[in-house]
Amino acid sequence: MSIKKLGQQSLIYGTGNLAAKGVTFMLLPLYTNVFSPEDYGIVSLVFTFLGFMNVVLHYGLDASLLKHYVPANSKNRISILTNAYISFILSTLLVVTILILFRSQVANILFGSNLWQISILAGGILFFDVLWSIHTLILRAEGKPVSYTLISFFNVFSSLGLNLLLVLNLQMGVLGVVLSNFITSGIIFIITLPILIKRISISTLSFEYWKKLMNFGLPFFPAGIFSMTLELSDRYILRYLTDLDTVGLYNAGYKLGMLMMLVVMGFNMAWQPYFLKKEKSEREYIAKITTLILAILGMLWIILVVWVEDLVRIQFGSFSFIGSQYWPSTQIVPIVALAYIFHAAYLLQIPGVFLLEKSSWIVWVRGVGAITNILLNFLLIPSLGIVGASTATCLSFIFMAAFIFTVNRKIFPIEYEWEKIFIITIVAVSIWIGVSQFSLNYFSKIGYTTLYPLILFSTGILRINQLKRIVT
Repeated sequence: MSIKKLGQQSLIYGTGNLAAKGVTFMLLPLYTNVFSPEDYGIVSLVFTFLGFMNVVLHYGLDASLLKHYVPANSKNRISILTNAYISFILSTLLVVTILILFRSQVANILFGSNLWQISILAGGILFFDVLWSIHTLILRAEGKPVSYTLISFFNVFSSLGLNLLLVLNLQMGVLGVVLSNFITSGIIFIITLPILIKRISISTLSFEYWKKLMNFGLPFFPAGIFSMTLELSDRYILRYLTDLDTVGLYNAGYKLGMLMMLVVMGFNMAWQPYFLKKEKSEREYIAKITTLILAILGMLWIILVVWVEDLVRIQFGSFSFIGSQYWPSTQIVPIVALAYIFHAAYLLQIPGVFLLEKSSWIVWVRGVGAITNILLNFLLIPSLGIVGASTATCLSFIFMAAFIFTVNRKIFPIEYEWEKIFIITIVAVSIWIGVSQFSLNYFSKIGYTTLYPLILFSTGILRINQLKRIVT
C-alpha cells in the first residue's frame, strides 16, 4: 500500500468512523436539549460501561486476529477467523448471562438507575457489538473500506431515526436511548453476518491454533483494559467525587472534544494494515507520515479552539446545538482534543512493537497512562472539577506518547523531522494563547483560523501537491 492509498483509505475509514462513532456527537442536540444533566449522566455511564466491556470481551484477540489474518493465505485465514470467532461467542454469552441474572444490582451500582431493563438491553448490545465488530474488522483486513463505511452509515441513520422515535416522539427517556442502540446493533449483526459465514469452517477449530492467537493477543487484553480505563474512568470518578449532573456536563464537553478522536481513529484503521505490510528495515515513511498527520490534526485543533463557542450556540428552531445548561462544558473541549493529538502521536509509534512482536510493551505504556489518569483525576477533580478531569486525561496521553518514544529509541529508533514538528507546535500553541486571551469577533476568528495553514504552507511543512497525492 502506497502513502497515497493510505491517505485515500484513511479518508474513507475516517468517514465511516466519523459516522459510526460520531453518532453520539450528532445526538448531542437531542440529549442536551431533552435530558437534564442527571439523566444525561446516566446515559453517559451506560455508554461508558459498554465501551469498557467491548474491550474486555475482545481480550486482545481482535488485535491478534488482525495481525495474523492480513498476511495469511486463504486457507489459513479460515482457521484464524474460525478459532477467534467461536471464542468471542462463548465468552460474550457468559458475560451476557451474568448481566441478566444480576440486572437490578448492575443497574443500581453501575448506572445509577433503578431501571433493570437497561442491564438486559446492555447485555444484548454487547453480544451484537462484539460480534459485528469482528465482521467489519475482516473488511478492514481485506482492504474494503467502502463496505465498512456503508455499514457505518447505516449505523448512523438507524441510531438517529430510532432515537428520534423513541426519545423525542415516544418520550421513553433513558430507556429509549438504550433500546435504540440495542435494535441498531442487532440489525447490523444480522446484515453483516454473511461476511462471516462464508469465511469460517467449524472443521478448522483447534485449541492449539487458538493458543497461538492468544499468545500474541493476550498482552493486548490488559493493554485494552488500561486504555479504556484511561479514556472512561473519569466518568465514574466524577460520579464518586461529585454527582450525576457533573458527569452529564463533562460528557457533553468531552463529546465535542472527541471530534478529534474520530479523525485519529479513522487514520488508525488504515494505519495498522499499512505498516503491517512494511519491512522492519523500512522506517523513513513513519517520520514523514508523523509530520503530516500532526500538521493536519493541528489544523483541526485550531478550528475547534476558535469556533467551539459558536458551534454550541447554533440554533435549530427552539433547540440550540447544545442545550444552554451544557454551554459551560466548552471550556474542556480544547484540552480533550489536545489529548487525542497526543494519542495520535502514540499510535504513530506503534509499528515498532508490532513489527518486532514486542506487544508486551503496549501493556506497560497503557498501564502507565491508566494509573496516571486515575491518580490525576483524584488529585485534580476536587479543585478543578471537569477541567481537572480533562486535564488528567490529556496529561496521561502525553505520558503514554513519551513512554513509547523512549521504548522505540532502544528497539525501533526513528529519525523524526523535529524542526517541522517544533514549528507546528509553536504555531498551534501561540494561536491557542491568542484566542484564550482576547475577545474575538468573526473577522479575527477567521484570521486566527487561516493563520495556521498559511504559516505551514509558507514554511513548506505542508504542500498542495503533497496533499493531492494523498487524497487523489
